[in-house]
This record gives sequence, structure tokens and C-alpha cells, in this order.
Amino acid sequence: MNFIKPLIIVVSISLCSCTVITKRNTNFEVIPKVEKYSKYGNPKSYEVFGKKYYTKKTHIGYSEKGIASWYGKKFHGRLTSSREVYNMYKLTAAHKSLPIPCYAKVTNLSNNKSIIVRINDRGPFKKGRIIDLSYAAAKKLDIVLKGTAKVHVEAINARNN
Repeated sequence: MNFIKPLIIVVSISLCSCTVITKRNTNFEVIPKVEKYSKYGNPKSYEVFGKKYYTKKTHIGYSEKGIASWYGKKFHGRLTSSREVYNMYKLTAAHKSLPIPCYAKVTNLSNNKSIIVRINDRGPFKKGRIIDLSYAAAKKLDIVLKGTAKVHVEAINARNN
């Protein structure tokens, strides 16, 4: 009977060593892929704050320089225009006219850092801004603290990747 306690300890230690600890991936990389445009979030036109916007038929050839901003906690967990759940830790963005979903390379023109984001929402609707980045995207581009930055947005043709 004296061997039962040591046996239980040895078995417990053995079982603990079999435990797998998984690390939560917060560094989501975006790999462009061909996706059908969503039936949600792609009306021919829509109106926000009294201004009418038109959705492009294609993302191919789109390139623009302008101001980027970012959105985070307030919208985390809410539905996007594409009816996906917004995750501020994924590399996504909102755009007023690019079809949803599509992919774009965003370059911060002040530091030349670039990332690829998946466009899955509409916005920004503040004058002078061309793209609204997720918190994760803004963090990778060093935009979080300042709030906005001058960027170059280039749509990516997933068929060529």
C-alpha cells in the first residue's frame, strides 16, 4: 500500500507532460485569395450622412493616396457591412467604394511600412479619409498613437498572387 502514493504522483506527472499548450495567434497574416463578392455590402449606391456613395464593380486597378484612420474597441464584435463579425485584431479595413471582399496593400508614406488588408466593411465617412483600418492593421503601420496617417492604397488582384 505504500507504493500507491508514489505511483499516483508518477502517473500525474506523466499525464501533465502530455498536455499541449496552444498559444493564441494574434498575428493574423492576410493571404489574398479569390473570393466571390459578398451579396451584402455591395449595393450599386448607398447614402451616409446625406452623401451618396457608389460601389465599384471591380477592385482591379484601384490606387489612391490619402489619409487613413483606424477603428477598434467600439466596433469590436459588431457586424460589418459584409455581415462578418468585426475583429479588431485581424488585418481588415473599411473602404467607401471598393467591392467587398477584396484585398489591398496599404503603405504608410511616412515610414514606408506596408501590410495587406482584407476589405470587409464600409467607411470611413469622415471628410478627407480614404480607408479605415482595423486596430491590428493600424498598429503594424504605426498609426495607432497618431490616429491618422498619409497612405497609399493599392488593390491587389488575388488571381496574380
